[in-house]
Amino acid sequence: MKMSLALLALVISSFSLALQLRGQKPVPPLEKFMVPARLSELDHRMERADVLMIRESIVMRRGIGVPFIREITDDGQHIIVRALVSEEDLPKAYDERKKALFDTAALSLAMVASEFDLESRTVTNVVIVQFVSVGATIKELNAGKTYAEYRGGELTFH
Repeated sequence: MKMSLALLALVISSFSLALQLRGQKPVPPLEKFMVPARLSELDHRMERADVLMIRESIVMRRGIGVPFIREITDDGQHIIVRALVSEEDLPKAYDERKKALFDTAALSLAMVASEFDLESRTVTNVVIVQFVSVGATIKELNAGKTYAEYRGGELTFH
């Protein structure tokens, strides 16, 4: 009798645990980083200035500038990386141009994955790389007008 009661209690607790686990939503991969950092305003501004100086002093390679994190989407699900492109300096052949953009996207994904501890299959769904033409106006940049975009493992020209 005691054995059957113990077995019944075990079955009920296992069933209860299974229901609790089933009802849990997956944790977004960037949620653990949405906490305040211990960084003074001075440290933050010095770091931003350093990054901007470095970015501005690096010459475009194959018509593509240095990628940078532009923003995290409002829902906290995606990191938007941008790279400025000079359409006239991009490789002329379509396959070479596509390879240059793809290589930049792959490098961006690898660096973000490294810094945010993301697995390769996760980072492809988290990071969006936008290639924005240098000739675009500020209004077009803010509107999200892009030359090409790498999202979910696919490169799309606009």
